Amino acid sequence: MGSNAEVDFTVVEGDYIRSKLIPDFEWTRFDRATEPVPLSKPVTDARVALVVTAGAYLTGSQEAFNAKTALGDDTFRVIPGDTPREDIALSHPGYDTRRAAQDLDCVFPLTLLRELQAQRAIGEIASRHVSFMGYIPRTERLLTETAPKAAHILAEDEVDLAILVPS
Repeated sequence: MGSNAEVDFTVVEGDYIRSKLIPDFEWTRFDRATEPVPLSKPVTDARVALVVTAGAYLTGSQEAFNAKTALGDDTFRVIPGDTPREDIALSHPGYDTRRAAQDLDCVFPLTLLRELQAQRAIGEIASRHVSFMGYIPRTERLLTETAPKAAHILAEDEVDLAILVPS
């Protein structure tokens, strides 16, 4: 393999998961893309929420994500929009959470969202945000139960725009 060779990381990661964790692992695939939903108002008037896969949770009041199981953790945590940065911790097996915690905005950009609101670049920050742990190799429950519950929370809060932040 030369220095310009491209690596298909989905194959490499899938092989790793199969060999080390879940022998029958297969990526969840979709035959067609989700239909786009146009924003119904200008971003400057929109209520904006974060949906992250950083494994963010509230210290002292929420349980950390289970980062020690081969099956991942398909639950989510609700993070209030007015949460102080020091009350948010990270639990995830797929990246160095200690480094990310030094600059939380790289995986949970709530401070940046507050700055955008202060600059009137967005309408307002949603009252609740949703955090998942990104390592979920068995996606059935996520797709049929967990993600719809999270979406319902955002709908209850009349969120106009959800910013998806992968980790």
